[in-house]
Amino acid sequence: MTVMTTKALLTTALLLGVAPASAQVSRRTFGDLPRWADSALVASGLGQRFILSSELNTIHEFGDFDGDGLLDLAVQIKDTGGLRHGIAIVHRIDRSVHVVGAGQPIGNGKDQLNWRASWGVDSPRHVRGHAPVGRDLLYISQPGAPSGWVVWDGRDYVWIETD
Repeated sequence: MTVMTTKALLTTALLLGVAPASAQVSRRTFGDLPRWADSALVASGLGQRFILSSELNTIHEFGDFDGDGLLDLAVQIKDTGGLRHGIAIVHRIDRSVHVVGAGQPIGNGKDQLNWRASWGVDSPRHVRGHAPVGRDLLYISQPGAPSGWVVWDGRDYVWIETD
């Protein structure tokens, strides 16, 4: 085999192989979170302060929550003591982890999300009564409780009620 053919085969194998992609995905947190988020979650207390909400299907979403142009990660969690539900938000730029619920105040007088709460990421142009928003927001809908937005204010995540 010629050197050129060997190089071509190696290049093709690297392009078709999964090594580069799998090198970016963590095996520690069920293989579906990126390494940068996994290491930040572990450093902030994954397994000690909180756990991922499902060992079979971790619920997470990507969005630019802090407005820096990089995709951050929001992942559903529970605290390890009382099993209160919440969301951990990992900022990609500095790997900081911000816990909303799961024993930490949400901003609506509660310290947890309803276990049946649904949440997702949205990119609204305006949030009622506030200036235009240049970042993604978390929308949380809870049965029997007010729904709202969880918004980064540059220092912390705040609750803006929508009901």
